[in-house]
Amino acid sequence: MQSAYACAGSPGSSHPTEPAAVLVRDTQSCIPLSRVLSEGDLLYIFTPVVAPQEPSGGPPSDPFEIFGRALAKYHPWIRHVPYNARDKITPYHATHINFARAVIFVVSGPPRPGQPSQLELSEVTRAISEPRPHIILACCRLPELLDGGDDRYPTVIEIPGFRRKELEAAAELLFRRHVSPAITAPPPASIQQIASFAPRKWGVEIWDVGRDLATVLELWCQCLPDSFRLDRFRLQSLLQRDGYAMHYVVREERTKELLGFCATYTTFMDDQDSRLLGSLAAIIVKPSYRRRGIGLSLHDHALRQLSRIRGVCRLQLGSAFPRLLYGVPMEFTSEDWFRRRGWRVDEQGPGTGQEVCDWLLDFDDRPMSEFSSSRLTFRSCEIHEYSKVLQIVARESVRRDNMGWYDQYSHLDGTMHISEVILGLEDDKIVSTAITYIPNRGSPIADDLIWAGTIPGNVGGVTCICILDDMLRFTTRDSVIIRLLDACVQVLRSQGMERMFLDAVKGGQEGFQSLGFRKWARYRDVWRDV
Repeated sequence: MQSAYACAGSPGSSHPTEPAAVLVRDTQSCIPLSRVLSEGDLLYIFTPVVAPQEPSGGPPSDPFEIFGRALAKYHPWIRHVPYNARDKITPYHATHINFARAVIFVVSGPPRPGQPSQLELSEVTRAISEPRPHIILACCRLPELLDGGDDRYPTVIEIPGFRRKELEAAAELLFRRHVSPAITAPPPASIQQIASFAPRKWGVEIWDVGRDLATVLELWCQCLPDSFRLDRFRLQSLLQRDGYAMHYVVREERTKELLGFCATYTTFMDDQDSRLLGSLAAIIVKPSYRRRGIGLSLHDHALRQLSRIRGVCRLQLGSAFPRLLYGVPMEFTSEDWFRRRGWRVDEQGPGTGQEVCDWLLDFDDRPMSEFSSSRLTFRSCEIHEYSKVLQIVARESVRRDNMGWYDQYSHLDGTMHISEVILGLEDDKIVSTAITYIPNRGSPIADDLIWAGTIPGNVGGVTCICILDDMLRFTTRDSVIIRLLDACVQVLRSQGMERMFLDAVKGGQEGFQSLGFRKWARYRDVWRDV
């Protein structure tokens, strides 16, 4: 944690004991900003719409343009976005935040009667920008703004107003932090308050479904985009997996409020009962309590527990089956956080950050094509063939690191759903397999893969596609997969489906887009062997 206070006098100030800019708190350790900004990284400043305080005789101008120019002396890649408290934070602002490496949110003062709080708006931008550094620049005395103090804001700089010298002093402090010897440490009460905000180790408990489900659902919906929104029934069905799941929570010590949640699973990797995959399926933390060590406490505890389970030979970020999130979602900015925890997330090899996508196809967007029959035929699997299918999937799962796929096929063995497996045959030899499923029609596959059922409309799913490259003699892999997907479309369409959801596909992006698919979600495939 940074020391409690640092300061910078205004340029040419003759009163060094009365700084124009004070660093009140920096539990993110992001000041000076040179620690987190590299060449080309965008620094966004969000400033309130205010009347200029220092008119120069010319046309009125935004006084915070001075702040942007002052910052640009230290880091040229500045983007200035005004906001109006009455209009709040809009999708326009959210779009800009996605391009930022760090965010400075300027607050001009306490709200006037009937006005919304600028500090509350800053919480919205902080939730969107997480885990990027988020800095509050308060252009007023903090007691006026906080009405007694508030430790929710990890990095806070105070300046008396927004005159030129004050804004330039703030820019200097942001990039050239130094502590004035004339400034004494804060009183003990303030030190205790700030220490309570610093990252630390938290106690981790096993979750209690009866006690925690509603709060975890609220936290899930608060932390993830709307595309991943779940209802209570679906979330409970995914989390309650006796013998395969163990989940953890962190609570506020005094009030017992649930602050963070971590879901973990164990899954058979292949057809060998001795090899297990340990999945760190999701870590979510209440936005106002982030950067306090809660996520790290959950992460480290969960990995220790998974590593102690006999047979776990691989650890994965995300989950294979049941599927919460396949890996680290690329729409989030949590890659740096996991990289600092020792995970390889920015390479292209297996388990080191390879992009994996979920795809969605609207049948009306599918280009009309005529496929030559060649020697390929496609049909539903028959019961007497299923032992052969299981042998094929067992072999291909090991060859291609398709973790958990054998389990999905074995779930169908002995059920009425074997016919939902689609086979591709070259002459009479099986060269490809795929599982189709329709939500809410009793398929055990739909119990593990719930996202197709959350998308509006009639959406069927396809998963666990196996292509046997070494068995192909007269055609190519691309030709097989195009024909196989077309066969799956025909099967799902015959059962009233209008769209098709295809999960966890590695590569082939241009090919899928040319077939009318669009990306529904993007993940980093991240795992490591134990």
